[in-house]
Amino acid sequence: MLWGMDEPSGSGEYWPDGAFEGGDWYNRLLNHFYRQQPDFQKALFDTPLEPLDAMQLYPSFVVEKFTGEWGERKSPRPEHPPRTPILDHELPTSFDTRKSYNTLASHITLNDRIAAVDGELKTLIETIEPGLHRFHPIELRMPKRQAFPRSYYILVIGQYFDSFVPEKSREEPFKERPNSGGLLHIKSGPKNRIPDLAFAKHVHGEAHLWRERRFGARLTCLCDALFAEMQKAGLQTPKMVKMIAA
Repeated sequence: MLWGMDEPSGSGEYWPDGAFEGGDWYNRLLNHFYRQQPDFQKALFDTPLEPLDAMQLYPSFVVEKFTGEWGERKSPRPEHPPRTPILDHELPTSFDTRKSYNTLASHITLNDRIAAVDGELKTLIETIEPGLHRFHPIELRMPKRQAFPRSYYILVIGQYFDSFVPEKSREEPFKERPNSGGLLHIKSGPKNRIPDLAFAKHVHGEAHLWRERRFGARLTCLCDALFAEMQKAGLQTPKMVKMIAA
């Protein structure tokens, strides 16, 4: 049995409203790139780009390191080079919310679909699947720089599979994104289409937490054992629904 974690809708305890470093993270990345030597700037992208264009693309390239598979591209377009490991200067130091929160879920979504988990869920993931996923501390700051009382960590999922089986899914619950090189979008509407997706067990095997290459950050997949441990611990997460094991 496998489960898909749906994205939260709207802001709230699953998706706090705010910005990394109070909105300064992206500017800090731009400034860092601008200060580099031209040879470094040219080497980052595997196609010649005008310096201003390269600088503007750099923050989105960094964001993709947190939400996509390292070594792969966002798309086949030449301005989207393979993702590289996260560098120290690329880590955001804080996420500043626009209002105060009394509670937040154990798994939350920050801007640009970057995921974060609390210490309890981090420990559970590291225990059940050690060494595969990466966690980076992130300070959650509310108005007047009041720190949220629980510790949170940006979660970078470390394994991806191509286990999606379109022909065994129900009523074609997906469509291909234009000019994406085969990336898929889960259809929206009054019915949740995630339970209609089918995935091949022999491909993702004994994995506990992973993402599917064709769906990216839109869908987080979990095995039955991890789901059960999260339920047992009473962790608050976005809605998780059963998917088809093919």
